[in-house]
Amino acid sequence: MRGARSGVSYVVSVAIISMVTIALGLFLWGITAGWAGVSAFDMVKETNKGVAQQRSLLVVEFVDMRNRVVWVSNPGKVDLVILSCMVYPKNSNPPPREFREVKRVAASMKMSYPLSSSECAFAGSLDPAQPYVVEIYAIASTIYNPANVVENIQWAIVVRSDA
Repeated sequence: MRGARSGVSYVVSVAIISMVTIALGLFLWGITAGWAGVSAFDMVKETNKGVAQQRSLLVVEFVDMRNRVVWVSNPGKVDLVILSCMVYPKNSNPPPREFREVKRVAASMKMSYPLSSSECAFAGSLDPAQPYVVEIYAIASTIYNPANVVENIQWAIVVRSDA
């Protein structure tokens, strides 16, 4: 008779250890692949924002101080959302600004867009003898996020021009 002692064979124990090792390896591989995929997606997203920013272009065409209108055009490759516009004396600090969607400006070499005094903040009294600065913040419409003002400002372009 055989003894009361029964054991697991060598082959079965090697198979169990091998299965556990393979399972742990596949688990770690899955976590690493998921992390790499998410990281790559974030990098692509940031690169797309940088490209959209580089393709943005806004030109101040004319400033009508008497009627308080700033004319702008967008000869760039992407449509823009103007977030802030202000006209202030050249040798002074810019006034506080509020960032919001002011106007959408389509990418076109043929169109100019007026920004009236309701869309562009002008200094209280305008002295025609004094030089002024036009300062406009704009962002590509493809990366504009109406729910996140801070992100919009991070990717915005700033246009400053003498008026």
